[in-house]
Amino acid sequence: MQVFIGLDGGGTCCRGQAELPDGQRTAIVSGGAANIASDFDSALHEISCTLAQVIDAVHAMVPSAAEITPRIVLGVAGASETDAGARLGAALPYRALSVCGDVDISLSGAFGDSDGIVMAVGTGSVLACQQSGQMRRLGGYGLMLGDEGSGAWIGRVALQRCLHARDGIGATGTLVDALDQQFPTLPEIIAFARSARPADFAALAPVVLEHDRKHCPVAGAILDDGCAYLLRGLNKLQSRTHDLPVVPLGGLGPALLDRILAKDNVHLRRVTPRGTGLDGALWRARRGAPSV
Repeated sequence: MQVFIGLDGGGTCCRGQAELPDGQRTAIVSGGAANIASDFDSALHEISCTLAQVIDAVHAMVPSAAEITPRIVLGVAGASETDAGARLGAALPYRALSVCGDVDISLSGAFGDSDGIVMAVGTGSVLACQQSGQMRRLGGYGLMLGDEGSGAWIGRVALQRCLHARDGIGATGTLVDALDQQFPTLPEIIAFARSARPADFAALAPVVLEHDRKHCPVAGAILDDGCAYLLRGLNKLQSRTHDLPVVPLGGLGPALLDRILAKDNVHLRRVTPRGTGLDGALWRARRGAPSV
């Protein structure tokens, strides 16, 4: 029996699901972080386990199926920026398998074949445009070189601003006070930053949003800087056609797009996505994406 399997793998978690020929779907299976550029071995383990659980779910749904032939699409963070996608495909024991970036399946889930822009902001950040069958992306280069506006970037910059305030060369505010309580000494901040993964930095982003709501100037400035970068990217993607619909994705995308739209002279057509990135992976699997 032919089944279609999609997996959406990001810097915080991965999610997989199967769709039967009649359109029925299994429950969604969740796993751990799956960025194949930042930690290939861990991501491979999480993806392998998630796919195995999805296939088990298919067997449980259709116990009479003698043989299951999966067609799989993996949309994984880090696949578009490195050659790790081909490495991942070679490491997995499936014949009909395609690996693409997580932003690719986000576009497919949000728009199908139609034109539009996704602003995906979670642990990392990336913007991408689909127009006339062609995809164009901006950013998504990882925390060391980019991911401006992302949860990881927000958390890292918050710690930088905390250190600036301690040195007497930066503003203070309630955000700085909160981080001073969480990291009372310089060695504690340095030790955290030395071992922190992007998801660990991103865990500080809700603290920044909380203190922005309390009108902390430090928190507000961090978010404004991130939104300014994202708006420049959106404007660049809109430069050819100024009315492409925009879909915010990820844990921070909707809130940051709201902040951008609240600014004067910002005119963007925000729309609701047709589906999720996981829906996009399943859509691509049904369309028969070429194997790696």
